[in-house]
Amino acid sequence: MFKLYYKYKKIKWFKDYKEKVLNLQHCYYNKSLMEIFDLDSNMDLYSVSIYDVVNNNDVNKLVKKIYQLKRNKNYSVEISYKKKFIKDINYIRPEFDHTGHGIFAKIKFLNDSLISYIDMTWSQINNEEAIIEYEIHLKKCIDSFSIIHDYILENYKKLRKIKYSIFYFNIENFLNDDSQNIQTEFKYFRTILQQKISKVSTSNYSKKYLLPIKFTYLIKNKTKKIMKYIEKPFLEESFIVDKDHYLILNTIEEFDGIEINEVIFKKRFNPINMVVMMSELKMPLYYRFFYNIEKQELEYKIGKYLNSKKFFVNIWNYKWLLNKKRRLDEKRFYNINNKRSKSINGFSNKKISLIDELLIKNIGDVYSENIEYINNLNTINYNTIAFAISVLALIIAIVAIFI
Repeated sequence: MFKLYYKYKKIKWFKDYKEKVLNLQHCYYNKSLMEIFDLDSNMDLYSVSIYDVVNNNDVNKLVKKIYQLKRNKNYSVEISYKKKFIKDINYIRPEFDHTGHGIFAKIKFLNDSLISYIDMTWSQINNEEAIIEYEIHLKKCIDSFSIIHDYILENYKKLRKIKYSIFYFNIENFLNDDSQNIQTEFKYFRTILQQKISKVSTSNYSKKYLLPIKFTYLIKNKTKKIMKYIEKPFLEESFIVDKDHYLILNTIEEFDGIEINEVIFKKRFNPINMVVMMSELKMPLYYRFFYNIEKQELEYKIGKYLNSKKFFVNIWNYKWLLNKKRRLDEKRFYNINNKRSKSINGFSNKKISLIDELLIKNIGDVYSENIEYINNLNTINYNTIAFAISVLALIIAIVAIFI
């Protein structure tokens, strides 16, 4: 009953939001991004990168999907890998001491009003998984909010069908609140871009969550106001790559992958290559990107045993937990203290680091504690079953004596 009510409210929200907000003329529609962010230098959105995690089974499905796109007149495809014939191909192989990175595919969008093409690159991060970056290149840089708004309207029908599309129960709060509407439209823009890559993406996470994302912005001039915005972002953390290159990390979202705003001043255009970083830092950087998603997955798969709703452990959930701990323990694949991680320093706070060693340790401890708890729970269950069987056997034996 609740699911039907939830679905009804979601449909009603998207209908009302379009009629009462999006279809009306708001002053912010025609503002430049410079005005939207309240800055004093021209600002363009150059590209968007979305990050997903896949296992070997996912990669086989992904390659198959990309080959199928070759028959679709809306796409032009170049791919670096052959597809399987009968048996799955081992694209991801166990390694002893290192993993690499490389180009996966290039997909041109022939009939999309905004997206020109997607570059897919990837890096193996442990013996079983790899990170794929979908770098979305636009047909033109976005300098006005109207481009984002029009693209949302163009793809609006798809939003309500997407599982992870946000919606609210009260439309009244949005009728006269431009700031909240701007944030909502940015979130819908992010959702639509992820829906575009769902044509090829095959992972479980891409169907349930907003994946980690990086927006790359180009700013014309370095002014005091802009540097203050970077140095003191609201409820966010900023890092310095070099004097003309900064990263701002959104850390307040509770359920989504991380949102990174990459700020580059135009005199030196050098977007950071996150795939190369992933190939070096692997699981520590992975948990920086996917922390909230992994936290939700832990709650979904293991939380039901901790709050006593279930007594008997699903073997697949237990195996999932064991694999999470094992992958985190594959320390031979990464070096937290390497030159790359140390070269990106905290800017909003000198004490923060892109890689949090304590966080990684705490995540490993949480996995270990949950494994220990489930082992104890299994022991109790086995003892209970053994006791019940022995009592039942005793009863049957007594009955048999008197028959």
